Amino acid sequence: MPNDSAQVSGEVILDRIVEPQEYLACEVRRGEVVRIVDLEGQQVVGLTCFNLDRLDEKLSSPNTLGLNRQIYPGLGYKLYSDEAGLMMTMTADTCGTHSMIAGACSSFTNELRYGEKHTRNCRDNFASAVKAWGLGWKDVAYPINIFMNLPVAADGRYEIDLPTSKAGDFVDFTAEMNLLVAISNCPQDKNKVNAFKLKAVRVVHHKPAPL
Repeated sequence: MPNDSAQVSGEVILDRIVEPQEYLACEVRRGEVVRIVDLEGQQVVGLTCFNLDRLDEKLSSPNTLGLNRQIYPGLGYKLYSDEAGLMMTMTADTCGTHSMIAGACSSFTNELRYGEKHTRNCRDNFASAVKAWGLGWKDVAYPINIFMNLPVAADGRYEIDLPTSKAGDFVDFTAEMNLLVAISNCPQDKNKVNAFKLKAVRVVHHKPAPL
């Protein structure tokens, strides 16, 4: 992809580089778009969201999977809340490899899997991102994992594989309601999820130009 993949039409509300292991949150109004750009390639980004007008309604992986009837997110994929509210739609996708079933790493799962305590992780990143809105660790909904390669075998088993995303790949999510969107630049470096190298990503929140 060319280096202009962060260029959008319309009013740019936020344009930020999210450094390795870091996070952000932003308020996104209905009709606005969040673009996530993989600057170097092979870097996973977690995204979760809440109804901005009523923060106890949040993204639901089971509802999203069940209502899409598809475990692999792609163009046109819809994110649903725990109340089956339509939250976001994927309206652009140059990669085609993402996961809705992986959840988010935490200090607990990292300790169980790798024997290390107090590691950086997506659950803590999300909690830090939404703290200013009065939400805590237990409020965090499990995310969609953008650019994550988690193929599922015929027998139902799955293993994390190397990401297929290349430098400049991006996805767009259009808000279908007013949202609080939280993003974690995945800090996991103990498996293949980020190809064992943590990299920066770019987030562009914009209001599209009228058609």
